[in-house]
Amino acid sequence: MKYLSFFILSASLALAGCGNSHSHDMHGDEHADEAAGKGHEHHDGEIEIHAHQAEELGIKVSEVKPAEFTVPIVAAGEVQYNPSSQGVISAPMSGKVSFDKGISAGTSVRRGARIGRVSTSGMAGGDQLQAAKIELEAAQKEVERLAPLREEGIVTAGEYNQAVANLERARNNMSGGAGSVVTAPIDGVISSLAAGEGGFVNAGDVIGMIAGDGGMTLRVDVPVRESGNLKNVSAAKVKFPHIDGTVEASAVSGVNSPSPAPGYVSMYFRLPVMDGIVAGSYAEVYLPTSSVKSVIAVPLAAVTDRMGQKMVYVKERGSDHYRRVPVTIGATDGEMVEVSGLEGGELVVTEGVTFVRLAENSGATPPGHTHNH
Repeated sequence: MKYLSFFILSASLALAGCGNSHSHDMHGDEHADEAAGKGHEHHDGEIEIHAHQAEELGIKVSEVKPAEFTVPIVAAGEVQYNPSSQGVISAPMSGKVSFDKGISAGTSVRRGARIGRVSTSGMAGGDQLQAAKIELEAAQKEVERLAPLREEGIVTAGEYNQAVANLERARNNMSGGAGSVVTAPIDGVISSLAAGEGGFVNAGDVIGMIAGDGGMTLRVDVPVRESGNLKNVSAAKVKFPHIDGTVEASAVSGVNSPSPAPGYVSMYFRLPVMDGIVAGSYAEVYLPTSSVKSVIAVPLAAVTDRMGQKMVYVKERGSDHYRRVPVTIGATDGEMVEVSGLEGGELVVTEGVTFVRLAENSGATPPGHTHNH
């Protein structure tokens, strides 16, 4: 944005400067004005950007020439959580579930962190946890009462030992009651909660699922007619709508199966950890094939759209002049795109296309350029 603001400001100043110069010439030397006009006569559609301006704005060009281009299969992919890296949140006892504040699908948790608890409060048979607490307190008090009496010989060793046994049993019951606390089995993100707040669960029921780090799989549906081209596919380029560029995904070996969609087969890929990508996200997937042809291809970023017409900008060799060239696009692998309308050896703008287009639309003399030489 700094460069963009600089360009707009500079272009505006240049326009103002040219306007003042012309105004002066109209009241002064008309021959100087005529000479200046001849010195800046450009062909229609020609854009002038000096070398130092192009460097400041990050405008870069690359020579294009025919090269081998692998024509990919383009398919749709859906993100799923990988079952092998999922953790199950299960109910430690029967009762009603209550979740801790802030716990919901999408919440990051650490292994052993408390998620909520299961309680029998208000249910038939009463609150088992509360009953266990009362039993433990009573057993503790009984042992404390009998201890000094045993030392004085007032109670027998058998009576005292029975009280100690009751205390141990109460502790064990309480330990089972403490199991009513629900904790995270692994580090990760809560991907789903099967039980609602206050819902009843039985001991061992699934309360929710946690997706561990890197636990994402991409299911790609490919037409059956293309399935023969998938035998040697070990990786794919994946393009998510809200992420610049493509992501490399590795194939899960040997996992090809019928798709839920008739006439398709599914192939599975392992995705790297990415922010903002969750189960249900969709992507465009480019699967490499053995189909190769010699074409002129440019980076996708080099192609822009003007009223529905695809085009690129070409720099004239040994000059500060650029021009717009209409092109027709063909196959793409997510990074490069096949184009027709260019000749080998031309210098195509591959970075800073926005600034070249801005210069074209402004019609302004580039900053630092005046009619005075």
